[in-house]
Amino acid sequence: MQTGDGLFKAIETFSIGDEVLAAGVDLNWSAKPVVFSSGTTVASLQRFTVLVVYQNTAIAVTSDHLFLLENRTLKRADRLAPTDVLVSPQGEAVPITSVHVGDYYAGFHHIATSLDSPGQDLDGRLLNTNGVISADYVVQLRARSEDVTAFSAAEDLPVIGSPEYTAQYGESSRQAPQLPQGFNEPKVIVDPRGYNAPDLEPNSFVPAATIALRVPDDACSFISKEEAARKAQDPKRAFSDPAAREWSEALVHLHRAWYPDITYHVDWTDEDVNAYAWVENGVRHVALKGGLIRHTKLETEAIALVLAHEIGHHYGGNPTFPSGLSCEGQADYYGVRDAMRRVWFGFQYITVTDAAIAQMANFFSVPNVPTAPGGSAGCGHPPGACRIATYHAAVRLSGKPACAA
Repeated sequence: MQTGDGLFKAIETFSIGDEVLAAGVDLNWSAKPVVFSSGTTVASLQRFTVLVVYQNTAIAVTSDHLFLLENRTLKRADRLAPTDVLVSPQGEAVPITSVHVGDYYAGFHHIATSLDSPGQDLDGRLLNTNGVISADYVVQLRARSEDVTAFSAAEDLPVIGSPEYTAQYGESSRQAPQLPQGFNEPKVIVDPRGYNAPDLEPNSFVPAATIALRVPDDACSFISKEEAARKAQDPKRAFSDPAAREWSEALVHLHRAWYPDITYHVDWTDEDVNAYAWVENGVRHVALKGGLIRHTKLETEAIALVLAHEIGHHYGGNPTFPSGLSCEGQADYYGVRDAMRRVWFGFQYITVTDAAIAQMANFFSVPNVPTAPGGSAGCGHPPGACRIATYHAAVRLSGKPACAA
C-alpha cells in the first residue's frame, strides 16, 4: 500500500492517523489520513480468497474486494475474469493473467480514508494496492446497498469457482496459479497433506481443487445418488455466500466436541447435494458437500440433522451394512434420538430438532406428519415420508417405524 509520502508498506501496518495516497476516478493522487484500520492476525485461515495474478506479481483479497477496471468502473474480486483489465496508478492498462479461488493462510486488513458515503467520482477513496487500484473498505461496504455510479454491481455475473464460472472460463480458477518466475509468495499448497498440516506457513494459498475431498465409493450417503442428481437442479445459495459455509463449519466444531473420534470435512466447492460417512484405514469420516449446504431449503437446523444422521452411521448399531456402518433408517433414528439430544441440550433439543424436521419435510417435499407409510427399504434409503416419521418417532422415543427397519 502506498503511503502519503510515496513510499510503500504493508497494509496491516497502517494505523488511524497515518497518511495514504488516495485518488478518485480521475487518478489525481494526494495524501489522505486513514480514519479506519482493522483486520485479522497473520495466523488466520481466510476461506474463499481470490488470488489475482497480473504482470510480475499477484494479490490475494476477500471476495467482495473492489478493483478499478480500465473503463473506470469497480468490480468485485469474485466476479473478475481472466479477460478483465485492471488499471495502474498512472492510468495504464494492467491485463489480468489469471484468477484463482481457494483458502489463504495469512492476515487480511482493511483501511478507509472516510466513513462517509463515497461521492460519484470516488474522490479520495481509491488506493494503490500492489500496483493496481482498489477502493477503500467503506466503499466496499457501501457498494453493497448504495447507488455508486462508478461501481459496476456485476451481481448477475458468475462467481469464481462456481459451475457457471467454470463453464465459461474453464477449470483454471480452481487450480494452482502459475506464478511469475522468482515470485514465491504466496506459497501454493498443491498437496492436500500439506493443507492439513498444523505448521502451514503464513502466506500459503490452497487452491480449491486441492481442497476437494475424495469420498470412497462405498461411503454411506444422506440421500441416494439418484435423488442427489435430481436435487442438483434445485435452487442453491450463491457459491460465495459466507453464511451457509460458516454455520456448517460452526456446526462441525460443535459436533466434534461431542464426537471427537470422527474426522469432519466441509467440502464447500463440491456441487454434490449430499453428505457422507465412511471408515478409511481405521479412521471415521463425515463429510458435508457444498451442494447440500447451499440448498435453499436447508438451514442451520437441517444441516445439524444431516450431521447427526452421518454420526448415526458410525454409532447407531444394528442393523448395519457389511462395512459395519448402520443402515440408513437406523442412522436417521439414532441421529435424532441420540446424537441431536446429546449435542443440543434441554430445550435446545426440541427447538433445533423441530425446525430441522420441518426443513427436511420441505426438502423431501412431503408433509411434516408423524404417520409412517407401509413397506420397508431394508438397509437402503427410506422414502421421504418414512424419514420424517422416523424423526418424529425418535423425538417421542416411541421406537423406530417398520418402514425404516
